Amino acid sequence: MTFRSGAAALALLPLCAASALPLKAEPVAPDTCSLALTARFVGARAIAEVRSTVGQVARPHPVRWIAPGQAITLDQNPDRLNVIIDETGRIAVMRCG
Repeated sequence: MTFRSGAAALALLPLCAASALPLKAEPVAPDTCSLALTARFVGARAIAEVRSTVGQVARPHPVRWIAPGQAITLDQNPDRLNVIIDETGRIAVMRCG
């Protein structure tokens, strides 16, 4: 009896796989803030020289540096580069907004 249940389950397996929904790729957000040019700085220490260089590379886009626990406005500016710094003082992530 156990064998028949197992065989029946195996027989239905292709039907389950066929009904699975295909995965959809996430849409890629447009680079409106020089993100492609500044992404190489992720992981760097956010010292004065790095901050200056990121600002120059991102030009003419404004750069907002966000430290842990820092209050920020919730306004969205797709041209602004947001640089998020982690607890160790390194650039953790960059994103437009």
